[in-house]
Amino acid sequence: MDNLGSILAPRSIAIIGASPDAEKIRGRIVAAPIAGGFDGPIYPVNPAHQEIQGLRAYPSIAAIGASVDLALIAIPAERVAGALKECADAGVKGAVILSSGFAESGAAAVALQEHIGDIAKAHGIAVCGPNSVGLLNRDAQLNATFSPGANVVGAPRAAQGSGKSVAVISQSGGLGFAVYNRGRRRGIAFSHVVSTGNEAHLGALDFVDFLLADAEIGAFIILVEQVRSASRLLEVADKAAALGKPLIVAKLGRSEAAKRGALSHTGSMTGAEYAYDAVFRHAGIIRAEDQDELLDIAAAFTSCPLPSGRNVGVVTISGGVGVWLADVCEKHGLKVPELESGLQEQLRAFIPDYGGVTNPVDITAQAMEQGGNIGAIELLYNSPQTDAVAVVASMAEAKMVTAEKAEIARIQARQEKPLLYYSYTLPSEDALSHLVDAGVQCYTSLQGCARALESLADYSAFLELRAADSMLQDVEVPTLPARAEVFTEWSAAPYLAALGIAAPEARLAQNADEAAAAAAALTGPVALKAQSPDLPHKAAAGGVVLGVEGDWAVRRAYEQVTSLPENIALEGVLVQKMAPKGIEMIAGIAQDETFGPLVMVGFGGSEVEETRDVAWAPVPFGTMRALALIRSLRGAARLDGGTRARRVDIGALARLLAVLSLFAHHNRGRIAELDLNPLVLYEDGEGLMALDALIVVQGD
Repeated sequence: MDNLGSILAPRSIAIIGASPDAEKIRGRIVAAPIAGGFDGPIYPVNPAHQEIQGLRAYPSIAAIGASVDLALIAIPAERVAGALKECADAGVKGAVILSSGFAESGAAAVALQEHIGDIAKAHGIAVCGPNSVGLLNRDAQLNATFSPGANVVGAPRAAQGSGKSVAVISQSGGLGFAVYNRGRRRGIAFSHVVSTGNEAHLGALDFVDFLLADAEIGAFIILVEQVRSASRLLEVADKAAALGKPLIVAKLGRSEAAKRGALSHTGSMTGAEYAYDAVFRHAGIIRAEDQDELLDIAAAFTSCPLPSGRNVGVVTISGGVGVWLADVCEKHGLKVPELESGLQEQLRAFIPDYGGVTNPVDITAQAMEQGGNIGAIELLYNSPQTDAVAVVASMAEAKMVTAEKAEIARIQARQEKPLLYYSYTLPSEDALSHLVDAGVQCYTSLQGCARALESLADYSAFLELRAADSMLQDVEVPTLPARAEVFTEWSAAPYLAALGIAAPEARLAQNADEAAAAAAALTGPVALKAQSPDLPHKAAAGGVVLGVEGDWAVRRAYEQVTSLPENIALEGVLVQKMAPKGIEMIAGIAQDETFGPLVMVGFGGSEVEETRDVAWAPVPFGTMRALALIRSLRGAARLDGGTRARRVDIGALARLLAVLSLFAHHNRGRIAELDLNPLVLYEDGEGLMALDALIVVQGD
């Protein structure tokens, strides 16, 4: 979007609906850019006034007679489309519509909003809103909002320079500026805040995509109620990952969507939150739960390099708090390892016997007064045993940090591993200011500090996984028919075989004689399964008998599984050789309304919907991502074996998931559901076997 820069960094502004009353919204959007120091021309547009807040006013946008980059529109909803058309005719490049009364007001106003989008597309004018609260650009000294939480004057800049600022993009009106307001008090450097409102034309992802090229920005805070383009989200997230710029997202409205009818276990366990969590994890998007967590994570990413692992060194002047932080770190998947003896001896040279040198390192107040704090920090920072350093201190007074500021800044400037401070007292403004000047962020929450370190480690691991993963090249993916159809286990078998998915040997019987002959040919115990598109859950309906052996038993089982209601159209009975026992898993594909096909893996069997130990990922992906998906299961340790069992063939399961992802991607829009349950996993090197299958095709 070429004109998007005219919204974010305009050289001139027109304010349509401007008011002389700076207490009103239409007056505040005049006062704000003036007070912010915007150095381009500002043109108030209001035919009722000749002057507004010391500026010449104009009766119309056309009357200005000069080039205008950005129009801020704050007039009644029914007049917005006309004003936007006038802006386009006058050559205005971009507009932010602050007016409300559109889709958020109900169905009657939806047409007004759609008309705005049509005008923007037809005339090539970039439009943000309607129902926007405006925007802010620190470097352009642009405060184009009526939010009381916005102010560009004195906005902090990052001490370390490039890549250390945060951009906030929010669909929610005032929430983005609330995050900005909170973050400024912590000394976080913000480059932009944009409120996208109802997104009649431009959406949050458009602004993120555009700002990714800004070298000053190192992380994005994004507040969304709805992702309007799933493919665009994955595209922008991948672009951000390639640049190492994390997207930190708060997804509002997390209540689970009403469940739709589903024929398979896979389909019944999908839903809005499963999909969002799966896509965010797959794309390296970091999900936060509240404003403080958003800021905790963003502060770390814009002050620290990524760690090479999860080992944290803790330096503290309070032994109890240091231990507490260590506990919280371990709950967040981090490690606080015992330091090797040589490093302990170096620490003991200036730490009294009653201090601690194992990790956490308790330097004591005595050692602190002799410079022990910086000494311990530097030793841990230099140690290959630690991937990050967290310093626990009281910042209620600025004395200590004032004395150590230069040394802290020197260590932080190396940017070799994360360095964070945690203050167990509320930090004074001076102490906080000194740390910010040194480029270090100070946390006032144990959870926040640990969550920040966890996010850094997770993102580092994600980037490594992204670089290592590659699509399978040796798979010929079959194409499903374009018509809607339900494939039973028997009719799905050719597709699974083409994908290299093993299944027990089986025959289809149309009567008891054929069933008995099939069982005799297969030798050993067999399973008999009714095959019908009308019977996806055949076991629950009595359509499955397992472990049948002998002519008489097979005939009796055949009669049992075919004793079905008259409305069930039976394709036949599958006579299938019983498979050896193993660990029962489930794998499948489900179609999400927002994100399209998702692949699922989990622990299977009859209790799958009770345990719900499953994980999802959008398609396509390779075996490395598949392995990570398997490892994300709560019970993943079971797959590694133990004293009574050997490790199972996780590699075979990873390949199957990667193959399913290619199958789903190739047949995008056709597969409603695919269910392999149970999927039995055998010992390492012995592969797996799909003991049941169902494919539901929804057609093109």
